Amino acid sequence: MIDKALGMLGPDIELLTEILMELGVKHVSYGVEPEYFPSMGRALIHSIQDTLGEKHFTPEIKDSWVEVYGALSYDMIRAQKNA
Repeated sequence: MIDKALGMLGPDIELLTEILMELGVKHVSYGVEPEYFPSMGRALIHSIQDTLGEKHFTPEIKDSWVEVYGALSYDMIRAQKNA
């Protein structure tokens, strides 16, 4: 899912927003609460760091991933709060 979302960040942002909103509502049925997203984001960043290793996981890469996760999770959280 994340790879598809990254590919849609530019030209298909409206479609991506719609998909993330639907995904956020769907996650409500799984029992996911908005408060869970920060922990999931930290786990994702940690997994990327483990995969890339310290040599390739630069502060710039970390900042970029934090920004992307924040943007993607924002729409999902917004949809959950409005569901």
